[in-house]
Amino acid sequence: MKEIKITEAQKNSISSVLLILDETMDEIEKLCMDKDKKGILYNIVNNLDEKEKVKVIENINRIREIIKDIATSIDIKKKRFETKRLISSRIASLWEMICEIESNRLKGYGDVSKSLKEYLDPFVNKIIALLNDIEKVLYKNG
Repeated sequence: MKEIKITEAQKNSISSVLLILDETMDEIEKLCMDKDKKGILYNIVNNLDEKEKVKVIENINRIREIIKDIATSIDIKKKRFETKRLISSRIASLWEMICEIESNRLKGYGDVSKSLKEYLDPFVNKIIALLNDIEKVLYKNG
C-alpha cells in the first residue's frame, strides 16, 4: 500500500468523524433490530420489513468495513469510553436543556403567567435535583 501523508490535525478530524459514523451505525442497527419502543412522550414503531432490515444491515456492515480500513491505514486507535463519563456527559446536556424551561427563561417566548411559574418551576427544580443525584451516585467514591 502507498504511504499516506497525514498531519495529526487531519488524523484527529478524520478520527472524530469516523467515531460519530461508527456510533451512528450502531444506533441505526439497534433501531432496525428493536421491536417497537415506547416512552412517556414518544413511540417508535419499527415499520421496516425483513428485506429492508437485511439491506440496511448489509450497508451498515459495508460502512463498518470502510471505517476499519481507514482506521487501519492511518493508524487510528480505538477509543475507550467509560459508562460513568458517558452518563455524566449526557446529564450535563440535559441539565442545560432543563434549565431552558424554567419560567424566567421562558419569558423569551412571551409573558409567563404566575400559574405556569408556580406549576412548572418546582418540577424543573426536582428534575435538576434528581439529575444532580445521579451525578453523585456516579462519583460517590471520587
